[in-house]
Amino acid sequence: MLTSSAQSDLELCVARLVNLANYAQFAAINVTADPGYDPSDRRIPNAAAIVLNWTMEDGRSAHNVLHASYSGPFHGSTSEANAILTGLNAGTQWTAFAAFLAAPNGILSVTIRDLNVVDAPLISSTIGGQAGTSASPSLPNEVALVVTLRTASTGPQNRGRMFIPNLATNALGTGNVVAAGALTAVNNWASIISGVLSASGYNWGIGHYHRLAYTGAGGRLHPERAAGIVPITTVTVRDNHWDTQRRRGLK
Repeated sequence: MLTSSAQSDLELCVARLVNLANYAQFAAINVTADPGYDPSDRRIPNAAAIVLNWTMEDGRSAHNVLHASYSGPFHGSTSEANAILTGLNAGTQWTAFAAFLAAPNGILSVTIRDLNVVDAPLISSTIGGQAGTSASPSLPNEVALVVTLRTASTGPQNRGRMFIPNLATNALGTGNVVAAGALTAVNNWASIISGVLSASGYNWGIGHYHRLAYTGAGGRLHPERAAGIVPITTVTVRDNHWDTQRRRGLK
């Protein structure tokens, strides 16, 4: 025979029993994942990644990854990488730009990778790059001047940005903005990139990897997007404000 106290405890235990079959099960969802990302297809037909590798004052490196299309079979070579590096480091545009780059920082090398196949080998330049000529100290690694890349198509997927590193303190203008001379020099230098790439058989553009169709959180249907290159039509520094690329400043 149960005492009243023991019977109360038993009833309390029974009341806590739950039939799990009556409850719906939930799957864990990563809300930060990109539902359009396609990990199985990381190719862009007839396209290459052309990377500008910069050396910075403390020995760290910075990189600008450019995408460009090509016609016919892939023709990347060491001589092409050398020609692109030489073209970017030559002429009056480079001379004016280099005057605002802290010595001995500059474009160390250029690498080319075929994006038409997965895990294609890197093709690297073998000649030395050119250093900046400013006697002023360099700004912090993470400080950059942004060059905006525009195409004839709309939407954020059809715009790009180049974060130019290595600017020296003589590029500072009154009010802690970019000096007018430095702004003009970077604009003029960025304007020659398309021609330099074209001389080696590449057409500069915004690279698109394949994206899967998906329905967004708000119910909007995002269609599948094919891989390809959208040609760049305008290259410009939009304003005289400094930007940051924080990864370059990490210790």
